[in-house]
Order: sequence, then structure tokens, then C-alpha cells
Amino acid sequence: MWKRAKQQRLLAELRGFWSEDIWDMRNSPVRTGLTPVARQRYLYFECKSKTINNELKYACWKKFSEGSWRTTSETTMVHRLIKWLNTLNPPPASFMNRSFESWRAEYTSYLKSCGMYNQGTTMHMDGQQSARVTPRDSAYIGTLRQVFLVLERAYDDRPEHEKDVWDLRRMSIPVSPSLSDTTLNFSSIQQLWLRKAAKTYLQYCLAIYADGTCRTRLQSITCFSEFLSQEQPKATAKAITRKLLLKYLSYLPQRLSIATRKGNVINVRTFLEMVAREQWLPIGSEQMIYDEEVPQPPKPQPRYIPSAVLDQLNRHLGSLKAPWMQMVLILQECGMRLSELLGLPLDCLTQDARGTFYLRFMQGKMKREHTIPVSQEIAWIIQKQQETVRGGQPPSTILFPNPRGQVYKQSTFTQRINRLAYNHEIRDGSGKLFRFQSHQFRHTVGTRMINLGVPHHIIQRYLGHLGPEMTSRYAHIHDATMKEKLSEYLQGTLVDVTGKTVPENGPLDTGDLQWFTRNVLAQALTNGYCAIPVVAGPCPHPNACLNCAHFRTDISFLEIHKTELRETERVIAKANANGWMRQIEMNEQKRNNLFNIITSLERAHA
Repeated sequence: MWKRAKQQRLLAELRGFWSEDIWDMRNSPVRTGLTPVARQRYLYFECKSKTINNELKYACWKKFSEGSWRTTSETTMVHRLIKWLNTLNPPPASFMNRSFESWRAEYTSYLKSCGMYNQGTTMHMDGQQSARVTPRDSAYIGTLRQVFLVLERAYDDRPEHEKDVWDLRRMSIPVSPSLSDTTLNFSSIQQLWLRKAAKTYLQYCLAIYADGTCRTRLQSITCFSEFLSQEQPKATAKAITRKLLLKYLSYLPQRLSIATRKGNVINVRTFLEMVAREQWLPIGSEQMIYDEEVPQPPKPQPRYIPSAVLDQLNRHLGSLKAPWMQMVLILQECGMRLSELLGLPLDCLTQDARGTFYLRFMQGKMKREHTIPVSQEIAWIIQKQQETVRGGQPPSTILFPNPRGQVYKQSTFTQRINRLAYNHEIRDGSGKLFRFQSHQFRHTVGTRMINLGVPHHIIQRYLGHLGPEMTSRYAHIHDATMKEKLSEYLQGTLVDVTGKTVPENGPLDTGDLQWFTRNVLAQALTNGYCAIPVVAGPCPHPNACLNCAHFRTDISFLEIHKTELRETERVIAKANANGWMRQIEMNEQKRNNLFNIITSLERAHA
């Protein structure tokens, strides 16, 4: 709520340059990251209402000094806002005297009367890989919204844990800078007694668990609140009995998938046990949900990217501007989490005495530093990006900074790569447009290593898993026949690109990280193995494996080859229809080789 004493406290923070009524932005105290525009050099604060004038100064100071506004083009928006505010009679005392929606409605009417209300549009890829165009409000309204939000946060001087929306950054809680949401929102919990208990519980959890875990637990409590509103709108804490929770277990299948239900039930049970133990709610301490009542979804399987899809992606990577193309290449080789990639420090590359390059980064999930070997090609990509960042503005300490010198958001990366897939019609084996999820690259790397026969402890070390359970999921490709197929590989059941059997010289060395560094990085393929020795340097024929005499594969890749054969036949059919002779010539040989490979592998394992 607005009070004059609060307002005076805020305005006391404005000193020197920021307290003046005219700002010459060329003399702004903000020296880095601000690009003044010559025609928009000055910012004039000329509101008839002195208090509103000072609130605008405060909001603009915050936006410029925190780096949210990087050019002086915002002065045009602020001047228009002031011009409108001066038409109001009587002049308002504070932006906080009215709701944002009230301000927005009146400002919109004013802009329309001046012929200046122009809505834009935003195009993004939805979960079904369809291009969805949504309206975007006027830029003038956007400035009003930003000013209002700055002031709303500043006037609310309650402790953060007393609010219904917690800003975790204000609570000094570490949050990933690549995530857009840095809040915990309790406003959807309808029951005030439950909301209060949830706040107490989450305050306890934040001291122990990551912000993502706490957000998931809050979502589960919110779902339970929705159930209570539907089943017993006037329920109190004493209504939480085993009988009610059995109804809740029956309610969940209508709302959530089985995998989500498992986490929801466990989270609600943990919450109820905690509030009972600490007496945050007057409920009984007896167990209300038993282990056998927790849903058990099927064993989760890695979602690797099919080789045919990867081939299409790599053919069109040149359509992406740097640094997006570089990010995709690093993900394909290193299998790191997207948050780890986006937060890579500028000095992330190191080299040992033998000349091997290593990538050093913080594993956000494990909260520890991790180091993995990388190929010469990836090292070169990183070095080029380091040169770009060191020679650019604003200065940054991260490898892939956005135009503000800060971390890109994960949603931005997802939109970029899926827009590429949409524009170039990247499809899976069934002909459906493929939707990329960043974690699929990590699953692809893990699955590729399993297919190569890399020992589990090496994969666990490389991907940074705390235990073998997560690593073992990648073995699903081989499932019950894993040992048999690995045995066949060691016995020499490899075939080359023409389908001929190639004898294996001996078992693979298994000397932990150095073995991995020397033997796996350059030889693991999504559909087989490369027989070129590592010491021979990079492949002279990239992306041409199925026409290369050094290519090797085995029965474990049979389904991948069949999928690739179907995709190749589709490409040839399209090339025939359009008269693309070069594409026909290139893919005919690939199709013949795939046919020979599939025939030989099926005959050998009939």
C-alpha cells in the first residue's frame, strides 16, 4: 500500500544525477552496457504531480542502473507516459493508488485516441511443434507495466516470506540465471490456513533443496488445494483424514500422468508428515498414504535423438547464427545440461601437458565443478567464441552472453532450435515434425556410449551422475540382450559400409578417463563406429559416414539403419519429383549401402 512516508524513503535513494529533473544520458553514471542514441539524449521529468514525477525517476533509475534498459530509446516511451499523466485531473499522488489494470485501461484509451496504440505479434513454437502467433501489447503499455512493477516491489516492504509471491533472488536463494521464473507463487492456494502452512514448509525446504525441487513441491500442494476446493470448499485442516486422501488418490488420474502423479503423491505425503510433526497444522501424525499407494510409472527411458534427425539438424545448422550453432555442436558432443551450457564461464577451457583439451564447468544439479575431455573441433569452437566475447561489449564473464552480457534463457534456446526444425521441416521416421528438447542431446550422448560398449563407470564419470542408477537407464537399447550383443561386438560381428564383416583386433581398453579421452570421443557415432585412429586427426569426410570405407556398425544399430533407410528413400522420392539430380546421385549410394548393411546384419543374426 502507498504511504507518503514510504514514498519519501524511496525517493531518498535518488542522489546526484538521478535526482535531477533533466537527465543528459551521455553523462549517465551507467558507463557499461548503455548505448545513448543521439536523438534521444535527454530525459525530461515534467509531470505536474511532483510525487508521480519522483516515482518515475525512481523507476527509470532502477531500469537503467540494473541494465534492463540498455538504450535511451526508452526516453520516447517515458515522455509519452508523462504527456498522458499530465492530462489527468486531478493529478494522481502515486502509481500505487490504483491497480495496474486500471492504469492500463485508461492509458490504452488515450493511446487509441491519439492513433498511437499499435499491437505487435509474437511467433513461438508450441508443444505440438506448431507455429503459434500471439498478440503483443503496445510498447507504450509495456513501459507503463515495467514502471508499475518496479514501484510495486519497492513499496511492498514486508519480509519476502510474508508475501504471496516470493522473489527468490531477494531471499538470497541461488537460482539458475537461465530460468525465466525466479519466484515461488502461493496465490493459487485458496485455503488461507493451507497457504500459511505451505509458506512455512517451503521456507524450511529452501534451506535444504534446490529452487526447482521447492517449486515442484509447491505445485503438488497447489494441486491438493484445487482438490480441496472442489471436494470440500469449506474444509479446515481437521478435514484432512485418510478417507479424504483416498479420494485425492482417485482424483489425480483425471488430472496428471502417472509419472507426475508419483511425484505429486510423494510430495503431498512428505508435506503432511512434516506439518504434523512440527505441528504447523492440527492434523494427526498417523501415516495417511502408504508406500503401495504411490503410483509406480514404467521405468523411464532415455529420449535420444534418432540419427536421421541429427543428420537433418546438422545439414541446416548453418541457418543458425552464432552462438546458437556453437551451442548445438557442444551439446551434441558433451551431453551437458542446457543450464550448464548457458552458464559456461568464459575461461572454461583448459589443456593438459599432452595437449588434450578439457571443458570445466559447474554442474548446477550437483552443485560441484565437473571436467570432461573434448575434441579439438569443440576446443576450436570455444576458443573462437572466447575471442568474440573478449572483443565485444558489454564485457562478460560467461562464454555465451546475451546482448546485455547476461545468461540466455533456456526458453530462448528451445525456441531457436525448434524454429529451425519447423522452417526446414526436420522430421522423424514417421514423417512427423520433430520437436527438440535440450535434454535429448544428453540422452543421445549416453545412449551412443552404451551402443559403443563404453563401461558404465566411464559414462557415469563423463555425464557426472552421482550414482549408477541414472547411468543404467541408457542401457535400455540393449535391455535383456545387452551382454549378448556386446559379446557379438567383441567377437568381430562388425560390418563395413558395403555390408562385409570386419574382424575386431581385440577387446577395448578400459582405463577410466584417459581411456575415454583417447578412444571414445572421436570414434562414437550415432549409428556405428569410426575405424580411423584418433591420432590421424579429424575425419576428412564429415557427415559422409555411410559412404566411407572406415565406417563400422553392428546389430545394435539395426533399427537406426532401418529408420535412416526410410528417410533416405523419402529424400530420393522428393529429389526425383523435383529433378534434383545431384541429391539423387548422393543418396542412391547411401541407400544401397544401407540396404547392404541391413541385409548383412539380419542374415548374420537370423
